[in-house]
Amino acid sequence: MSSDQLKIRVPDGLRDRIKQIASQNRRSMNSEIVTMLKSVVGKTTETKKGEVTA
Repeated sequence: MSSDQLKIRVPDGLRDRIKQIASQNRRSMNSEIVTMLKSVVGKTTETKKGEVTA
């Protein structure tokens, strides 16, 4: 399986919070972030104008 890579900057403290949540869920930070993103993206719907809304 091929995967795209994405490098991002996060606000101070967010990395530590994600690390903590990942640890609680017994996931890697990467897996936790992917799970979070899928959760948010899965909740979006397209409007008639083609805009994406949450």
